[in-house]
Amino acid sequence: MRQRDGAVLCSSCHRLIHVSEKRCPHCGAAAPSLFGYGPALRRVFGPNADIVGLIIFVCVLLYAASVGVDLPGMVESSSFGLFDLVSPSMRALTLFGMTGGWAWAQGHWWTLLTASFLHGSLLHIAFNMMWARQLGSDAVEVFGPARFFVLWSLSGAGGFLLSNVLGGAPTIGASASVFGLMGGLAAFGRRRGGGIGAQISRQMWTWAIAMGIFGALMPAVNNLGHAGGFLSGFLLGYLLPLQGRARETRVVQVLALVLAVGTAAGVVASIALNIGPLFLQR
Repeated sequence: MRQRDGAVLCSSCHRLIHVSEKRCPHCGAAAPSLFGYGPALRRVFGPNADIVGLIIFVCVLLYAASVGVDLPGMVESSSFGLFDLVSPSMRALTLFGMTGGWAWAQGHWWTLLTASFLHGSLLHIAFNMMWARQLGSDAVEVFGPARFFVLWSLSGAGGFLLSNVLGGAPTIGASASVFGLMGGLAAFGRRRGGGIGAQISRQMWTWAIAMGIFGALMPAVNNLGHAGGFLSGFLLGYLLPLQGRARETRVVQVLALVLAVGTAAGVVASIALNIGPLFLQR
């Protein structure tokens, strides 16, 4: 994972340097190889990385784990209805980092990040991953892979924060982040301007409103999370530089890495804190 010899790209100016350089001879940036971890970081958040595919993989993996860890609970939670087919139990979802409810009352703030990767049924994950693939590919092209992940993570966290503060019910799902992508792309359309920009912005608002109406008519939908995700994404869409105007810096790549590691650590923390009370002390 860490490169100790040979040439690498400076994480700031993207020109070739030796991995041992303490300061880039071209741009003067300190630790230009990020102590040898720069190439690994580029594999995750570089221009050739499929960060959307990685998110989908993690969501599917955690969904399978949440179903498999409590099969009796899954059977009790599921029915022959379309909307709760193959539904993980509340215990399993709490184990892996569901936010709101008990977890939020216990101060498990990291669940603002982890909850975006958990899903409550087969239809739930299929629907969200379809939107993640479609909107995510566009957002990566517009903002860049690292900025996209920052947008995904922080808009999801913003949506869950709003729902936890104003609602408080246990909640999961990537839809807050999906709404965040809509908000970010709506902001991009306004920033771009012109007929194409207006069309992009109008399309995002149309989808968000239509899905908001659908959510208002359906039971157990976190509409506050959707609203918070869209608003957070809209704000970030104005703050994040665009891929065509500014190359991604190592600062945003490191921020994306911190969010990714923090999310993984949050899942581990939730398991460590919850496995005893939920599964071992029965």
